[in-house]
Amino acid sequence: MKTTDKIKITLTAIFIICAHHSLCTASVSDRIYKHYEVDIEVHSLIPENTFETYKHHSSGYSGDGGSVTIGCWTETRAFRINTKSRNIKNRLIIEVKITPDNNDKITKENFYKVDLTDLKPQSIELAKDDDGRVYQLNLTPNINVVDNTPKRADETSFGFTQWAFNNSMVIFNDSSYVGKMNMSGGPQTFVSYPGLAKVVFSLKPFKNAKRLGTLKNGTIQIRNEDGQTLDIYFIKNGYSPGITLPRGPYEVWVRWENLPGEPEFKIPPKEEWIKMVKERFAEMGNTPPTDKELDEGYKRIKYEKHLPLSAGVGSRL
Repeated sequence: MKTTDKIKITLTAIFIICAHHSLCTASVSDRIYKHYEVDIEVHSLIPENTFETYKHHSSGYSGDGGSVTIGCWTETRAFRINTKSRNIKNRLIIEVKITPDNNDKITKENFYKVDLTDLKPQSIELAKDDDGRVYQLNLTPNINVVDNTPKRADETSFGFTQWAFNNSMVIFNDSSYVGKMNMSGGPQTFVSYPGLAKVVFSLKPFKNAKRLGTLKNGTIQIRNEDGQTLDIYFIKNGYSPGITLPRGPYEVWVRWENLPGEPEFKIPPKEEWIKMVKERFAEMGNTPPTDKELDEGYKRIKYEKHLPLSAGVGSRL
């Protein structure tokens, strides 16, 4: 083999290696995407009495390059708000056009161009009624980062110890409905109710916790050493939006603290309460009460009053 051929082969190999490295580097960086997004909402209020006069009219969302139309329709106003989001040389520009309907003779057609690159929320006063009611458009910008870099599929990737509660019913001592939970996060969660208990729970062991509960089919069942109970329904786990963990039951670690006072409870509508009780008996494998027994049970509790349910999620509670 000639020396020149060896040089050609060597240079070709070096080129291939460098090209391969360059492609890999580019592909990794290309897996992370950023784009602007804007939450758009229109409401009205009388500034001197904001809390009592506030009215939400409509809302929407737009990514850069997108458009959305919302509007306001009341006894005095009927207009559409068309917004277009543009990424112009990495600057977020929102074009807003106000168009009144034919039967709206007082709202003026208007056009705004708003620079939201600094990610500061901005408000635009669109109109004002004779009684002082102000119609306001709120624009809340953000940057969404999407990371499509492949990750190892283990527990940390899915975050199954994270909690997601969506209208999750909370019941103490098998029959006392105290409210619903709407939140997500974790891995520790607490539920607190005056006169009953503060209960902290997690799928992982933590300080001063005991293994007092189980999670199965989206339901937590906790039984403390004194025989008191806590049941929470419609639970999901994992990063948003979460899933109902299959199989199970799974251990739930619990720290239970009794709270002083006399509890009073909020009772759900009769149909919801009956459905909840029947589902509870079915999960335990027991024969559900008769319709007469359910009617009598609901009568016994429907006059009880409500105290606020407290709940929260965090990494350490």
